[in-house]
Amino acid sequence: MHLLIIGGSPDHQGGVEAFCERSAIALNRRGSHEIEYFATGNAFMKLRGIPKLLRGLRHMLSYRGKQLDCVWVQYASLPDLIYAFVAKRAGFKVMITPHLGSNWRSQKVAALRALSKWLLRSADRLALISPTQELEIALPAGVPRSPIRNFLPAGILEGSMADLSQRPPDTLQIIHSGRLSEGKGTFMVVELCARLKQAGKPFATTITGTADEATMARLHAMIAQHGLQDDITVTGRVSEEALFGYLRGSDVLVHLSSIDSYPLIVLEATACSVFPVCMELAGARDMVETYDGVIVSVDHAVDETVAALIDADVTELRARAAQVATRVRADYAWDNCARALEQALKACVG
Repeated sequence: MHLLIIGGSPDHQGGVEAFCERSAIALNRRGSHEIEYFATGNAFMKLRGIPKLLRGLRHMLSYRGKQLDCVWVQYASLPDLIYAFVAKRAGFKVMITPHLGSNWRSQKVAALRALSKWLLRSADRLALISPTQELEIALPAGVPRSPIRNFLPAGILEGSMADLSQRPPDTLQIIHSGRLSEGKGTFMVVELCARLKQAGKPFATTITGTADEATMARLHAMIAQHGLQDDITVTGRVSEEALFGYLRGSDVLVHLSSIDSYPLIVLEATACSVFPVCMELAGARDMVETYDGVIVSVDHAVDETVAALIDADVTELRARAAQVATRVRADYAWDNCARALEQALKACVG
């Protein structure tokens, strides 16, 4: 199959970009596919980004006459759907995979939600990473759906399981990882740590990920304000392999994000024998109910996380997390994920 994958932003590396790269590798492992990819760079697009959008559309249209079987568009921001709209009218078969949720602007603003739903009609097929996307995104009736899965890093799936004996016996090892921000729940993690320290709960917390200068300055100031310099380590951006190491040494992932539709870090942590605590969102709830973890409410996230961890038996948490790690690794083996994706593409091409 000759496939063109469209989406992602090279200057905002994250889950969408990793998904595109891993899906291409996994498909190529299964058979003879000709796969090409270009990033739209539409993340946080403003009016000055219109010339880049037009150049990208011209590049996509240059594939006319090249026996392209399918254009697979990753929908992470509304301008991505313009590619799907133009591709459909240029005669391409189009499959769209959304990478957003109910708290994104294109779904919260009524006019944008309606526009998004209309543009999604350009798809010959929708490939949904999670069934919960039906609950969060305005999807058009009548467009066929195919279930696919996200691609966890090969280093997690193929690497060794976490060695629980290497973790301190009585100290809860907490990790928070991602693009650090208010929406990701980063500052609530610091508040949580302050509450645990006040209660005398032994813990050590690692925070990994990037942020703008103002967010990073606020984070360090808040840590100092609560006297947590010896309790919280802020690493900044780390390599993928380094992140795996931090995860394998952690007991609990605290992911109080209000914006992630289907947070990959939760699956990555669970595959590394880490117990997740997540804020109530459809995707996170689906993961926790499928495997294990705790869901806390939006309004009382810190209070409920403290309650979940304050009396937690570290040994019991580690045993529960280790039990489900094997299931996650089996479910998200790349061959299984690639097979589902391949079936969706074949159904789209017809």
